[in-house]
Amino acid sequence: MAHPAGDLTRSTAYYRELLGLRPRGGFTDHDGYDGVFFGLPGGGELELTAGPVRPTAGTEEDLLVLYVRTMDEVRTIGAGLVSVGVRSVDSPNPYWNRCGQTFLDPDGYRIVIAAAAVSDGDPREQAVGHDGPPTIDIDWHVGAREELRPLFELAEDSRTQLDEYLYHGKVLLARRGSATVGHLQLVPTTRAGEIELKNMAVVPDQRGTGVGRALVASAVLRCGAEGWSRMVVATAAADTGNLRFYQRLGFRFRSVERDAFTAATGYPDAIVIDGIPLLDRVWLSQDLHDRRPDTSASPA
Repeated sequence: MAHPAGDLTRSTAYYRELLGLRPRGGFTDHDGYDGVFFGLPGGGELELTAGPVRPTAGTEEDLLVLYVRTMDEVRTIGAGLVSVGVRSVDSPNPYWNRCGQTFLDPDGYRIVIAAAAVSDGDPREQAVGHDGPPTIDIDWHVGAREELRPLFELAEDSRTQLDEYLYHGKVLLARRGSATVGHLQLVPTTRAGEIELKNMAVVPDQRGTGVGRALVASAVLRCGAEGWSRMVVATAAADTGNLRFYQRLGFRFRSVERDAFTAATGYPDAIVIDGIPLLDRVWLSQDLHDRRPDTSASPA
């Protein structure tokens, strides 16, 4: 599949950062065109090109369909996309509204995130855009930081540590309607161009609904747009759920800090997570600045 793109850098970021497609290479100035290739799940390739021909998005039935396993995954991905301003639209074919959700890319091309298996009579088969939870709205917190302490305490067991950083940096808040459902704190580090995802939590009854993913996606896009080159995050080595979560969102292992969670650093003794003693801290990082396509491959 090949599409012309009005802004190749912007479209590359959309497919790479938001939809998670992996670039396979690209080319520059080939008969007046630049391009980038993306591998599609299960095989095949999407090629975006930029040149003298301007994009024409085709009809409402011209679709790139990306399948995930369940409707719950559709909702999670959809919530993350909507939270960072990606436009969701209804499809004229009602089937795609029952089994998935349709989005527009920067040039108006339609992408469907669809469930590979939806059983007949499953209530989740109803249109995702109309029966799911309210949209997640994310924006910077303004006002007293102390009012957010209960949220911060969901992710921080040490009062001493929390007192040291509660008022640092800035905070994104996630809301559904009038209810605050999560937060994410960003604090610059001592390294040039580097910012830390310092504290993040989702209220218990909203976990697993896409709030955390939407917060991280929003933070990555906002920090990249502001010129930060790298984001780092630390989590307990014992917390395998958090380790999976951050790696799925593009973070990679950076280092291990031994004995970070001890009484000497303000943490209670004998904390155990999934049968693993809470002792060591794992640092992960994600580069934010380099979203240019790989030009090492030859043109097709």
